[in-house]
Amino acid sequence: MSNERIIKQQARQALKGNLSVLIAGMGAVAVMVLMLDLVLQIPAIMLHLVDTETGLVKDGMQLNYVLLAVAAAILSVLASPLFNGFLKLAANTAVQKSCGITDMFYYFGNPVRFFKTVLINMALCCIFVVLTEPVGVVCDSFDDLWFAPALTVGLVLWRIIVYIFLIHYPLAAYTLNDSRALPHYLFGYIGFSFRHCGALIKLLLTMAGWIALCFFVVPAVYVVPYLAVVLMNSARWLLAVNQKV
Repeated sequence: MSNERIIKQQARQALKGNLSVLIAGMGAVAVMVLMLDLVLQIPAIMLHLVDTETGLVKDGMQLNYVLLAVAAAILSVLASPLFNGFLKLAANTAVQKSCGITDMFYYFGNPVRFFKTVLINMALCCIFVVLTEPVGVVCDSFDDLWFAPALTVGLVLWRIIVYIFLIHYPLAAYTLNDSRALPHYLFGYIGFSFRHCGALIKLLLTMAGWIALCFFVVPAVYVVPYLAVVLMNSARWLLAVNQKV
């Protein structure tokens, strides 16, 4: 039996009795994202900062819109540990075979842990944006050309590659053990990620059919928790074998 099959089998067994909690956690993250979007959009409309027909910022309202966007960004950063909480649910499911909805708020329970989580999220987000947004801008500049769809696919693949090499394992390592210093998570897993990217890519390819279902809302409700537990289960074995947690 292949490693991937064992990892997925262990994840399915661990999900028994925990799936509903993971679905609730995923729902909480989705609600948070929706509310953070409304924090920017609703005040912008109520204060007449944007043209409701075109969606563009009105002349003379740029500064007000920027201030509102900054406020929304700050709220997003402060709320981001809720996403880490969902990963904590997946980690506890994979490792302990048990999780509770209170695990969603684990990173809010201690001021030092909260700010450490916020800093890690901000740093990883900045790395991701710096490496992917310039490529997105270039792709947008060729939006009217015949090969634009190929560029779009390339951009998606590039974002996945950046996530695989620089984001996935640091996040997983922090979720599994948050006791180490901040620089360790930002720089200590680069070599590890490159050495084990093949294992992660192979696992994702074996789950391509499941991932494709995430384009539909109802299947995604079940697939995302399963995928989260599978990825966390894979990461915890690799990290443990290499004594990285």
